[in-house]
Amino acid sequence: MKKIIAAVAAFALALPFFAQSFVGPNGVPNPNGGESYSFSVTFDEVKEFFSGKNKEPAQVESAPRGKSDSEIKELPPEMSDAAAVDEMTRLAQNGNANFQYNLGRCYDKGIKVAQDYEQALYWYQKAAEQGHDKAANNLGCMYLDGRGVEQDYEKAAWWLELSAQKNDTLAILNLGCMYEDGNLGGSQNYDKAFEYYQRADKLGCAPAAYELGHCFEVGVGTKSNAKKAFSFYKKSADAGYGPAAYETGRRYLEGDGVKKDLKMARKYLEIAVKKGELKAAGLLGAL
Repeated sequence: MKKIIAAVAAFALALPFFAQSFVGPNGVPNPNGGESYSFSVTFDEVKEFFSGKNKEPAQVESAPRGKSDSEIKELPPEMSDAAAVDEMTRLAQNGNANFQYNLGRCYDKGIKVAQDYEQALYWYQKAAEQGHDKAANNLGCMYLDGRGVEQDYEKAAWWLELSAQKNDTLAILNLGCMYEDGNLGGSQNYDKAFEYYQRADKLGCAPAAYELGHCFEVGVGTKSNAKKAFSFYKKSADAGYGPAAYETGRRYLEGDGVKKDLKMARKYLEIAVKKGELKAAGLLGAL
């Protein structure tokens, strides 16, 4: 199955650029020649520049192939775009991995700056070399997609595996997709894909549950089972994943793997439309 992978919604936190500790990998050679080392950011260091409030989960957005982390931090409204970018750049240049990652996100998505994949790649790598798991996943996605750099499955897998070692669910999911697409080892490996999807699902990754639904639907790495397919689609939908809401609603509408229920079909199709799955609107017209 050819993957067209959607980026995943991430939850905004209490502070727009909150503090964490990121520890670099031990003894793992870096394909780009950088060093890995420990780095931590204090809460007060971040609080000094930015503040914010809890936000609702972000909407799902589209990406060419790899599932990048789509956590977009909001800056205070009183700070101009130029000032915000200047502060992020200063802190990133001083070696702050969190700000390196977020500056990469800005360039990757064109947030407050002109979209620039080469700059995104540069800052993601700076953060990833310090052990920032989300940056390593996004860097792997850029190599997977060929955004800002020549497509390179080997480097993509290296960075994704580095992130997966820290149990980053999107990295685990992306590796599963690479196995399913035949990007690793030269041929499709459905058993490994299924294994990685299960691993990500157990860690609470909604898109992984969706992929497992597809696996059970068509028999990827397992026997096809309509009831299990439905259960995983619904699990993913209940966790807020738009494509899964569409599949769940469609199955309630058609009685596929579950007893036909028009009321439940409408519920999930309406959720899917709100999540941007416009094809669900066509099925709503049948109700």
